[in-house]
Amino acid sequence: VVSADSFTRQVLWTLLRDVKFGEAVSYKQLANLAGNDRAARAVGGAMRSNPIPIIIPCHRVISSSGKSGNYGGGNLMKEWLLSHE
Repeated sequence: VVSADSFTRQVLWTLLRDVKFGEAVSYKQLANLAGNDRAARAVGGAMRSNPIPIIIPCHRVISSSGKSGNYGGGNLMKEWLLSHE
């Protein structure tokens, strides 16, 4: 369960609201959109605690270098999801 006033909740809501189908965003960009441009690592933690990845598209968050980064469903699944949007 994600608390109502947590940074994790803010990150997940921002991802759902602002990163559209077919788009990708870096951890750092998402931290900035969520209101803390120095919290890229915390964004990674928020992605790991995503309670409903089928709805909140955490596969759209990638590293600043353009590499896919880690994904709970496996990196092959993340790459597949990104290429099919």
